[in-house]
Amino acid sequence: MPREVVRGVKFNFKCQRSGVCCSSGPNVTLTSYDICRIAKYMNVEWRELIGRYINAMVADHMPIPFLRGVKDRCVFLVKVNGLPSCSIYPARPMRCRLFPFIPYGPKVLDKVYVSSICPGVGRGEEMEPSWDDLEKYSEEVSNHYRRLYELIFIRGYEPIKALEEVTDTVCKETSH
Repeated sequence: MPREVVRGVKFNFKCQRSGVCCSSGPNVTLTSYDICRIAKYMNVEWRELIGRYINAMVADHMPIPFLRGVKDRCVFLVKVNGLPSCSIYPARPMRCRLFPFIPYGPKVLDKVYVSSICPGVGRGEEMEPSWDDLEKYSEEVSNHYRRLYELIFIRGYEPIKALEEVTDTVCKETSH
């Protein structure tokens, strides 16, 4: 059973720069907000990311975009001075920003799970998870899936077309 951290309780953590978080398989799901941030950071139109950096799968009619992996590591993982580094660090997805903390669910804002694979867990100074990032993630993931649900289940869009529509809309809204 994963360990939990609740709001107000401090926890020991210090990133060890091991790269384990980025090498545990291609498993970081994205929202259209993440996609737009990455595209803006890379100075490309978001569609240029598809296939090369981002893939999507459809499960029960819901499109789920995710970071593409190269073997068992994230496509954005690089070595800088011998250390694992994120080539899009300022624009990294919200799930990556939160790590080693894993959201309970999109509307649970007072507790998180703690990753069991992170070697920095239990080390370093006491800290709390970034509750502000958790709140931002909650807002973004809720908006993303609410919009997709509306297009797919109410308006009858094909799932990938709905994802494209939502991503276009979010990129326009967040471009200023």
